[in-house]
Amino acid sequence: MTSHRKDKPVVDRSSDSRQDSFNRELMGESRLRELREKHVSGRLSSSESLELILQGNSGHVDALKGAPMTAHQRYLKIIAGQADYLIVRCSDARVHKTDSEQDTMVGIHIYIAGNVIPGKKTASFDEIAQVASLVRSDGACLDEAHCDCGAVKERVKWVEGGMKPTGSESLDCLLHEVIGPTPSDNAVAQLSKLRNLPGLGERATGALYYDWQKGGITIVDANQSPVVELLVGLFNKRHADADSDGHLAERLAKQKPHAIIIGSNLLPFSLNTITHASQNEVFQTTGSGNGLDEFDEGSILYAVEHLGVRHIPFIAPGISENSEMVAAVFDQWEMDLRQMTVNGKTIVANMLDSGELTISRLRYDLSSGRLVPMGAAKPVDDSA
Repeated sequence: MTSHRKDKPVVDRSSDSRQDSFNRELMGESRLRELREKHVSGRLSSSESLELILQGNSGHVDALKGAPMTAHQRYLKIIAGQADYLIVRCSDARVHKTDSEQDTMVGIHIYIAGNVIPGKKTASFDEIAQVASLVRSDGACLDEAHCDCGAVKERVKWVEGGMKPTGSESLDCLLHEVIGPTPSDNAVAQLSKLRNLPGLGERATGALYYDWQKGGITIVDANQSPVVELLVGLFNKRHADADSDGHLAERLAKQKPHAIIIGSNLLPFSLNTITHASQNEVFQTTGSGNGLDEFDEGSILYAVEHLGVRHIPFIAPGISENSEMVAAVFDQWEMDLRQMTVNGKTIVANMLDSGELTISRLRYDLSSGRLVPMGAAKPVDDSA
């Protein structure tokens, strides 16, 4: 008996899948533009600020697919003491981009208001000394200042007013460490402190000055070093890319971040690269596994009180297997934030409890580069 069964036609679904992926990409780019336009013209809510950070991070994840090194390889290079450079920079949202996914040089980025090198016998000084030891012996350690620095301006006003207590020990500590009437003077003074780091060895050192108004990064003072010269060349290229339309100085006339990111000092990329943030989008400071100290807190208070920032994302590297360790770091950071006081009032804790200020916890997944949202802190049982 002859069979009349007909085989079902084979349908190629791959083109549909590619089209769906393309459509999602277009929707993501459209939403990214929409959020950035809203940030420029008004103010983002905390949820929109988080969405902008996560949308930008998707671009970082895509860029890593063709990168010469994975995020995990870069992280391993840092913790093995083979980072190519350390740069201490101001927390200001307007600083230029330093790195990219295509870089073969790996840097450690420390953000602190006024690009200060804290005095000895402080936790921040010990932190910078510790991460400086992770730079290879022929690498470079840099301090970078910038024009229109708010910390320097506040220092000048504070000195003219008689250096009276501000009501915040954290801000007082920060203002004491900013030195000189101009950002370039401050950079030279901070470089002197940087050169006093224990165990600096033969590593090159330098003070840089970024002037977006006049167009670029210059070396204020540095050892003769091909690494420093190479980095300044890269930084100037990234500034030029950001100023391709010639209007960057106009966009940076007033600092206007939508978030202050507290990032780990062991992240394999700068925060601007991880979030693909444009200049003037995110204020930044650096936290360690031991928590936040008075200099971190001074930077945060400046962003909250003077810039009106209402969203604080935490970002630290990890993998799914060590999520509890990352969560413990975030718990410590939040505890430190809640203990910050101005004139005896726990200003940050009050704003968090009222919902006026929001924290987002984001684990930087070393296997993919993706920012993975984590749950909120567990409530403390005061009855124990």
